[in-house]
Amino acid sequence: MDKSRDFLFSLIKCSLSGRHIPDLDDFHLEDVMNLSIQQGVSTLAFDGYQKVYDKVHNSRSNGAKIQWIGLCVQAESTMSHILEVQKLISCKLGNDGIKALVLKGSALSRYYPTPTYRQFGDIDIYSPTEFEKIDEILKGLATEYDLECYRHSQCQIQCVTIENHIYLTDARWKKKWGDLESKLSNMAAQDLQRQNKLGLSYPGDLFTILFFIYHALAHFVYEQLTVRFLVDWYFLINNRKDVDDAMLEAEIEKYGLMPITGALTALCIKRIGLNETVVSEGILQAAKTMDSSLLNRFEDDMFSTDHEGFTSSSLKDRIARILTFYQNRWKIVEFMGIPFYRFILSKVSAIIKWR
Repeated sequence: MDKSRDFLFSLIKCSLSGRHIPDLDDFHLEDVMNLSIQQGVSTLAFDGYQKVYDKVHNSRSNGAKIQWIGLCVQAESTMSHILEVQKLISCKLGNDGIKALVLKGSALSRYYPTPTYRQFGDIDIYSPTEFEKIDEILKGLATEYDLECYRHSQCQIQCVTIENHIYLTDARWKKKWGDLESKLSNMAAQDLQRQNKLGLSYPGDLFTILFFIYHALAHFVYEQLTVRFLVDWYFLINNRKDVDDAMLEAEIEKYGLMPITGALTALCIKRIGLNETVVSEGILQAAKTMDSSLLNRFEDDMFSTDHEGFTSSSLKDRIARILTFYQNRWKIVEFMGIPFYRFILSKVSAIIKWR
């Protein structure tokens, strides 16, 4: 597993910078391919493989290479279809005079030199003021619709999942994230005001970075991060343009997001070759002062196979979630900066009040 992990990071380095990597004979390419799929970076990793081994003949790995090529072709076809659905929705919203933002995967792909290397499976939409109108338009296009999650509605359009967000954070936990929710909502409104066109558009760099860091923390605490988050952060840091670094660092500190930011940055530097010179001073300091054993634990968690997803709000699943939170309480203490008991009490209280 560790060899496959090391080789996967080496392939990503090759894609990003063309650096030399170890001899292919030391690794099982099929294992690395499967790991790259699990980590959401299969297309990017295969690009690194091609840059180094495109002209190298290795009969032992030919079968895996052909399979990997097929997966990349399929991924590109899927991405093209998702973007076509995104254009359809944008057109429908524009016809009704609506402006909205595209979030997450689609928004992050524009920071990649080759956008199709950033794989994603759904479309996330947000407007601070037009949630209901957007919902009605989506219902007219959708084959399935539900409001299972309080943060967004969800529907299927041409087999693509669409999430229409009413909240950007865990808004039920107002004491922790209420200010951040308001901040992001106001930033989104300003980004939309600057847009001359109707329909869907992408948010500005500051919103994208701040929302990404929050989203990474939420994934880390509630589920599990993948290497794809590292690559996203690598490209965000390298390609930010209209961002005042002092302002960004102030916002990160204000909302308690510096620990997760430091960990992502430190691991990017250590594993995929992020150049320290492109990192702002405060974030670099957070990365350099991160405890090495904690950083190793942070990395190991990405590759852990012990994580379990929960798909319902049943009492059984809620109890299972609490047990999982307890087992991973180091995440809450180290990266959210609060005791475990306070986290659980706040979550339970927030759910009761919300209901």
